[in-house]
Amino acid sequence: MYSFVARQPILNKNLQPVAYELLFRDGIRNSFPDVTPEYATAQIITEQFLTNSLSRLVDDHISYINVPHQMLTNGLVEALPPEKVVLEILENAPPDDTLLASVKRLKKRGFKLALDDFLMAPEWDRFLPYIDVLKFDLTLSSFADIASYINKLPYRHITFLAEKVETHEQFSQAKQLGISLFQGYFFSKPEIIQSRRLSVNNYNVVQLLSEVNKQELNYEQIEKLLSKDVSLAYKAMRYVNNIRLRSKLSLMPLQANFRYIAMLLGQKELRRFLSLVTITSQSDKDKSFELYRLSLLRAKCCELISLHQNKKDDPINAFLCGLFSPLEAILDCPMPLLLSEIELPNEVKQALLENTGTYARYLMLATEYEKQNWQDVNTLITELKITEQQMIHIVLDATLWADEMLQIGQMTEKKGE
Repeated sequence: MYSFVARQPILNKNLQPVAYELLFRDGIRNSFPDVTPEYATAQIITEQFLTNSLSRLVDDHISYINVPHQMLTNGLVEALPPEKVVLEILENAPPDDTLLASVKRLKKRGFKLALDDFLMAPEWDRFLPYIDVLKFDLTLSSFADIASYINKLPYRHITFLAEKVETHEQFSQAKQLGISLFQGYFFSKPEIIQSRRLSVNNYNVVQLLSEVNKQELNYEQIEKLLSKDVSLAYKAMRYVNNIRLRSKLSLMPLQANFRYIAMLLGQKELRRFLSLVTITSQSDKDKSFELYRLSLLRAKCCELISLHQNKKDDPINAFLCGLFSPLEAILDCPMPLLLSEIELPNEVKQALLENTGTYARYLMLATEYEKQNWQDVNTLITELKITEQQMIHIVLDATLWADEMLQIGQMTEKKGE
């Protein structure tokens, strides 16, 4: 299954791209689909900031993202990395006290904010000290009105952007007014980008929602639910990586341990994370069943091999190595790029990227067994001092566990249909 996003460049006076606006699409048709703004923004966050590599989409440029009133005030937008985005407050957002308090909070946390389709209404005046960009829609405002407003504006920290620029004459006139950023069909239409989608098991999401809404969190159960779903695991690691960069969490070491990650996030952030995932999972019907099954099978197999070795290596790291091993095939994206977005132990990265180290040998044994390359399997089990009968039991236990996890999810989803 694929996700779609349209990106439209934002240019400076020299017609050089300095940012991209990201717009949700549900297919190759380049128009906004019939969905709520909340759903569209949640899809952008989960697919482009918690799943796919952002650098692949916009390189090192900033992303402008439309954010509806509700997502600004309930904190869901805080899953985004503040250094990589500009949050666009939509023109239909009521400029009330709740929104102002949210804008002030977001500014303190390092976010940049823009007013989209800005119509120069006085009720927005109290917001301007906290706004970084004003976007003037040239189809809604005249050059005379824009010039008058800019000349009277007492704030010098604000950058002006002209959108819906469709002719060279409009571009020239906008520059003369002191506008320094430009966007519109004169330069480029939005370009559709298609990428692989990392779907979630709805049963796991429901179970996690139930756990994080209990009065007292059961971190052991949360850890189990995260560890058996490659999608939730990867997105959770991306999520915690984003928010720790803008908070006191950045002072704490990040471990690739799902219980530790859950404790680090706490109940409030876990609820926000799952709210985002829930919004975007309702229509998620991915056909990559075998790859998801493979991730669980390899994960459990590597964990059981590690436990059998009874050495100092960590079974959790062995599990992660197997869990993330098919990620490149699932997302159709280079593994180095995917792993650069999350924190993993060096030994796990070494195994996945260089195929070296202890965990790489466990993963190699699991994958060679999948392929039925018995000569290589025999060599590896001899090196690891595992008997043929023990290896059969390891694979059987891993297969039963993976199938049980997937069967529970499928049965629950069928009941809900």
